[in-house]
Amino acid sequence: AFFKPKGNKLKEYQIQIFSTYGQLVWESTKLADGSPVEAWDGTFKGVPMPQDVYVWKIRAIFDDGTFWDGMLDESSGKKSVIGSLILIR
Repeated sequence: AFFKPKGNKLKEYQIQIFSTYGQLVWESTKLADGSPVEAWDGTFKGVPMPQDVYVWKIRAIFDDGTFWDGMLDESSGKKSVIGSLILIR
């Protein structure tokens, strides 16, 4: 399984995934036709990462120059450019 961000009409983009200890384990800035093209496969330098909770952080700018302000957290009602994912093995 892969973790692949979705988006369109992006001019700039960066995703980073961190371990629970704050170690950067994957990042990408690659876009094709304004959409992200790479996905995280749950590895770091080719080695499978342990089952755990990981943190993603995304920075994105749309073609019109506006910044992506994040995903809505239903419980808080606020938007955030940071979230979590669970890697299951």
